[in-house]
Amino acid sequence: MKKQKKTRVVLVEDEQTLLNLIVRELEKKGYEVESAQDGRTGLALIQKTKPDLVLLDILLPGLDGFDILDSLTKDHILPDLPIIIISNSGQEIELERAKKLGVRDYLIKVNFNPQELMEKIADALAAERKRDRGAGKKSPHRSIKHVLLVEDEEILANTLKKKFTQKGYSTFVAANAAAARSILQENPIDIILLDLVLPDMSGFAFLAELKSNPRLKKIPVVITSNLGQKEEIKQGLEAGALDYIVKTSTNPVEIVKKVESIIKQY
Repeated sequence: MKKQKKTRVVLVEDEQTLLNLIVRELEKKGYEVESAQDGRTGLALIQKTKPDLVLLDILLPGLDGFDILDSLTKDHILPDLPIIIISNSGQEIELERAKKLGVRDYLIKVNFNPQELMEKIADALAAERKRDRGAGKKSPHRSIKHVLLVEDEEILANTLKKKFTQKGYSTFVAANAAAARSILQENPIDIILLDLVLPDMSGFAFLAELKSNPRLKKIPVVITSNLGQKEEIKQGLEAGALDYIVKTSTNPVEIVKKVESIIKQY
């Protein structure tokens, strides 16, 4: 009978007492655990071992937790890798920053409860397995596809996000170009759905900006707009959009199917 592979967890924590406690609890639950007590060693350990989940302190010697998160984002390991933060700080600004980088959950040390941590780990791993099944995941960290919806119509954006998520995609929503820039800076994106009428600038101008950026120009862009004149469609395609969807004549299910087809090609 083939031996079942253990779930591998990397713990990056500089407080020896807490580290020992967490390692003991994880091993009791049957997890395979590797640990580090400084940021540089922790980052190298994550990159080398490709764990199933990471428990990460924010205040660390060497690199801090956000330095590690930034490096994992640049390596396209985040946001696919489940990470739970364990920190002394519970400031809202830090929580929001961590979530934007793809962190799954957050636990404050002063409220530390081993049982709660085990539950959060189990929930994060269960959610990851569900996403893997939906996306047909075959390789670690980078097979989940990331969709960016640049759309200021809240109802449509929420509907599309829900449908993409149900299909196993990681989906980001930006209501304007500024928010889209921030998401693109912090996350690996596989395809962009771009509305032409945005609150802060025209979609055509933002498309030109994307195509002039060496890092972003190869990301396929599909225009989704209520503007459906031949001249507008021609302008969008000539500006570098891969396709042009007129929202008034295409329902959300059809939009998702079209995007899925494009992602498979790329």
